[in-house]
Amino acid sequence: MQVLRGLNQIKEKKPCAVTIGTFDGVHLGHRKIISRLLEKASLSGLCSTMVTFYPHPRLIVHGGKQPVKLLTSQQEKLELLEHNGLEQVLIIPFDESFSKMDYRSFIRDILVERLDAKEVVVGYDHSFGKNREGNFENLKKLSTEFGFSAEKVEPFKIDGKIVSSSRIRELIQQGQVDTAAELLGRRYALCGSVVYGAKRGRTLNFPTANLQLDYENKLLPENGVYAVDVIHEQERYKGMLNIGFKPTFETGHAFTIEVHILNFDQNIYGDQLQIIFKKRLRSEKKFDSKEALIAQLEIDKHLSLNL
Repeated sequence: MQVLRGLNQIKEKKPCAVTIGTFDGVHLGHRKIISRLLEKASLSGLCSTMVTFYPHPRLIVHGGKQPVKLLTSQQEKLELLEHNGLEQVLIIPFDESFSKMDYRSFIRDILVERLDAKEVVVGYDHSFGKNREGNFENLKKLSTEFGFSAEKVEPFKIDGKIVSSSRIRELIQQGQVDTAAELLGRRYALCGSVVYGAKRGRTLNFPTANLQLDYENKLLPENGVYAVDVIHEQERYKGMLNIGFKPTFETGHAFTIEVHILNFDQNIYGDQLQIIFKKRLRSEKKFDSKEALIAQLEIDKHLSLNL
């Protein structure tokens, strides 16, 4: 898969089948769109192309005033797309100037002139251009003028409910990582570097690795304790992870993400970990004593080992 980081990296104009969107999460609904794109590209001998944006448009349109937490960083998204069979991904830098481009100019100047789009495939709710005025009806009208075909892909549903990035975000914010995994088509994950912490876990015989996220806009699940898998140097381990404020130790408002890796004893400060969420075990709780906390951690450990 070729990644073009900006319009200036388009060196060769070749007829394309194109889809457009942010594709945050690359979930099952997105994969339905990509699958249809690949099918049309194959039938017509076109280059399958995704047009996406960085940073996420909402980070720019709202001037940074509205917090936006995402399911995937740009790197995570590209790694997921790599396995979906696309020939090329065009990442358009999204800034204030670009946000003012009207939908007609976007279609004419980018899709037609720069990408030579012959087929355009979009999701059922996709809109584009200034103030998101470009809907499918407008796309369809302009397709006749500019000589390409336009197709809308109907929503992908599970149990009668539409799979969408916003719905998945809601589930994760509620701690329902197992349900979110069904919509994503994989378990939710995050990446971070191991940093120094207070080292209290050692006094409980549950040493933890404190994580600093690689991507500041990454969406975190609801505070609590989770059964997770941990990837370290391509090896996979079971673990239990806490997100929150550790109320038993009265640490005030010090927010932490820390994971105890089961059956593991290595010095990994500075190393990268990938955390894969399996199930939320419980909420954070303030225990009356150190012994009560250890007893609960043993229960968490048993549950994590068996998931």
